[in-house]
Amino acid sequence: MTAREYTPVPTKELKGDSEEKPEPKYGYGHRHVQALLIFITYTLAYLARAHMGVTIVAMTNEVETDVVYTTEGYRGENITLVTDKIAEDKNTGVWNIYRTYKWPKSTQEMVLSSFYVGYFFMTFLSGMICQKWGGKIPLQIAALINGVVSILSPWVVAWGGWKALAACRILQGLSQGGLLPGIHTLLANWVPLCERGSLSSYVYMGSGLGTVIGFQASGFLAYSSFGWPSTFWTIGVLSLLGFGLFSVFGSATPADHKTIREEEKNYIIGKSEATQTQAKVPWRAILSSKHVWSAYISHIGIALAYTFCFMQVPTYMYAILKVNIKNSGLLSSLPYFSFMLFCMVTGSLADLLVNKGMLSMKNVRRLSNSVATVIPGIVLILVSYTENVILAVIYFTATLGAQSAMHTGWVINYIDLSPNYSGALMAVGNGLANLCVLILPVMVSNIVIDVTDQIQWRIMMVLIAGVTILGNVIFVIFLSADVQPWNKVGYCDVKNTDLKMEDGLKKTLKSKC
Repeated sequence: MTAREYTPVPTKELKGDSEEKPEPKYGYGHRHVQALLIFITYTLAYLARAHMGVTIVAMTNEVETDVVYTTEGYRGENITLVTDKIAEDKNTGVWNIYRTYKWPKSTQEMVLSSFYVGYFFMTFLSGMICQKWGGKIPLQIAALINGVVSILSPWVVAWGGWKALAACRILQGLSQGGLLPGIHTLLANWVPLCERGSLSSYVYMGSGLGTVIGFQASGFLAYSSFGWPSTFWTIGVLSLLGFGLFSVFGSATPADHKTIREEEKNYIIGKSEATQTQAKVPWRAILSSKHVWSAYISHIGIALAYTFCFMQVPTYMYAILKVNIKNSGLLSSLPYFSFMLFCMVTGSLADLLVNKGMLSMKNVRRLSNSVATVIPGIVLILVSYTENVILAVIYFTATLGAQSAMHTGWVINYIDLSPNYSGALMAVGNGLANLCVLILPVMVSNIVIDVTDQIQWRIMMVLIAGVTILGNVIFVIFLSADVQPWNKVGYCDVKNTDLKMEDGLKKTLKSKC
């Protein structure tokens, strides 16, 4: 056979076959609608959570003599909140829902803290709910219960006083205990890997927006001609509207959505690495993973710093820097605007760095988490030394802005490690963080004995900064951005599996679940 007998290969066709087809990309679609619905639900939940610190001031007919701060809001110093004439008009009947109440500060603190009692006890259980029924139901529960309870609260408190109001807040806390695990479960199912940082950050921006609206709108409504009950009614109606909106248009997974295009559904499922909802969670494997615990430790550290900023730093600014709290409406909202702005920036930047190949996903998580911990840690120490009010406000605003980077750090790392069990991971992490936060007031009361002593505050702030930065060091060292083996469907089915050995004996695999 000679060379002339060979048929030439059509190089054009061969080249066309060997070339990889460009990966399809999809613009705005149903996944963005779902992210918007989650954002709205999250915003309304924080609105229901944050307003109480301001609303309770309008509910109590007394003159405040001390500044008291909580994570839900603030109360001013020596402000006559309700005039005698208004008090006389509104207290004419026991069942008058517009009446005001003479509750001491200790009672008000019990009402404010009661929300977190319910929130804490529901946190761990919520992870199992998400795994069994998906992430949609926990958000529906939160919106529905918050709406109904908010609308009924003025009548309930007129009937049962502060104890009845505390019970309402406990119920609302219970309903919101599944909020973060539910959101994480939904994000794991709906958000492709290439959009994970940006869409997740946009969703979690709702906490800042809800808090700002809660602070400002509740004050406006409570002192309007409609009275403080209008705050509860407005929030209740909005929550029920959010419930209806999410119930009609929301979906637990792309596979459950009725109108999504097949192309986008396949794109999301192929890129999200999760569409499985299981009742059985591999707890032993999860709780023995160093990667999971590194995220938990960083979660706890940032939670302590975040809570300290809003429970204690404003008190420090008043006691040491003499900031006039009663004129601080803009001041109290400024850090949250910073939080929302940097949520958008850090989320988009994280996806850009990964998608363009500038940094690996692991290094992006390291960078983001370091920004969210090191900068706030340094700023806390700087705050303890400054005597300039403007600098303190700038530091405080920078702290929350930098902390927003956590959403592309340890927060999203739960989804990186296990898209299928991200809700359960968040539930445990959030429960541990809230448990540690309960210790914070005890620490502060034992270290800061005199609130006018700047040195005592400095010791406390250095301690908080150290814990936060140490948590980040552990996270950076033991971090993994890879999906873990126990995320695989059927991982728990290896229990009691018999393997035949070469010598004829059998070895039973011990379950790691």
